[in-house]
Amino acid sequence: LQEANGAVHLIRGTQIVSRTSNDEPFRPLTADEMADQLLAELPPGFGIYQTPHYVVAHRTSRDFAKWTASMLERLHRAFVAYWKRQGFDLQEPEFPLPVIVYGDSRSYAKAAAEELGGGVSGVVGYYNLETNRVKMFDLTGSQRLQGAGRRRSSLKEINRILTVPAAVPLVSTVVHEATHQIAFNCGLQARFADLPLWLVEGMAVYFEAPDLSSGRGWRGIGKVNYPRLQVFQRNLSKWNEGSLAALVATDKRLRDPRSAGAAYADAWALNYFLIKQRPKQYNAYLQAMAAKPALRQDTPDERLEEFREHFGDLGELQRDFLTKMSRLK
Repeated sequence: LQEANGAVHLIRGTQIVSRTSNDEPFRPLTADEMADQLLAELPPGFGIYQTPHYVVAHRTSRDFAKWTASMLERLHRAFVAYWKRQGFDLQEPEFPLPVIVYGDSRSYAKAAAEELGGGVSGVVGYYNLETNRVKMFDLTGSQRLQGAGRRRSSLKEINRILTVPAAVPLVSTVVHEATHQIAFNCGLQARFADLPLWLVEGMAVYFEAPDLSSGRGWRGIGKVNYPRLQVFQRNLSKWNEGSLAALVATDKRLRDPRSAGAAYADAWALNYFLIKQRPKQYNAYLQAMAAKPALRQDTPDERLEEFREHFGDLGELQRDFLTKMSRLK
C-alpha cells in the first residue's frame, strides 16, 4: 500500500478486509504538503528547508540544514549524470525526498530506535525502505569531531569541521544512505524487489566518498575507496573456489554483523571491478535488476543463473577479479 508521501506499507493478504476504488488518480504530495506532514508528525522545534528534490525537516541550525540539502543535491546531480552517461534513462523522483535531521545524536538515537531497535548504536544515518526517508543528526555535534572545535552554525565553520579526516566516515555514511534513497526513487532499483545485497550495498559504497572541498560535485565517483580496498586485500587469503558464488547467491555474509565488514569490502570490490572491467555486462545486469517485480523471492540458484547469464563462468571471472583487485593501488 503506497501513500501519497512515498511510504510503502507491506500488508499480508490475510489482513485485507475489503477493497474499494474510485476514479480519482493517485497524486503524490507536493513539497509544501510533505513539509506540513513532517512538521505535524515531528516534535515541536523542527523547521523546514526545501530544495528542488529534497524536503529537509531539521531541529538544528538553518545553516546546517542548508549544508545538508546542498550536499544531497550535489549527490543527486552526480548520481543521475553518472548513470545517464552509462546509458540509463533515469526518471525524476515521483515524490519529494524527505530527510529528517535531529539536533543531536541522543534525540536521533531515540527516534531511530523505534525503527531499528537495538541496531542503532554507532549508526549516524540510515535510509528506511518503507518510509522512504533518510534520518540523521547534526554531524558537527558528533563526539568524534570534538577536536575540530566547538559546534558552530555558520556555513564556513560547518565546512571546516566536516572536512577534517575524522568527519569522513560520518559524511560518507550519510552519502551512502542518501545514495540508496536516490537509487530507489529514480528507477535504477525497485523497492522491495529481491535485489542482491552485494549489488545494492556495493553500489552505495562506490558512491559514498564525497569531495566536500569542491563545489563542482562528487569528483570521487569511480575512484578507489581505499579503506574498503585495504580490507578486501587483507582478506584475500580467505577467498576460495566458491567465494564469489556465495557472495552472489545469498545475502548471508552482508547481513551477519560478524562478517559484514569484510563482506561490504568484497561487495565494493566486485562492483568496482565489474563497472571498470565489464561495463556493458554490468549495465545489462542492472537493467535486468531494475525490472524485477516487488515481493518475489529468488532462490540462490536463480540468482547464480542470472549472474552467469550476464558475466559468464564464475570460476574464470573470480580468477580475473582477484588478480586485478589484488594489484590495485
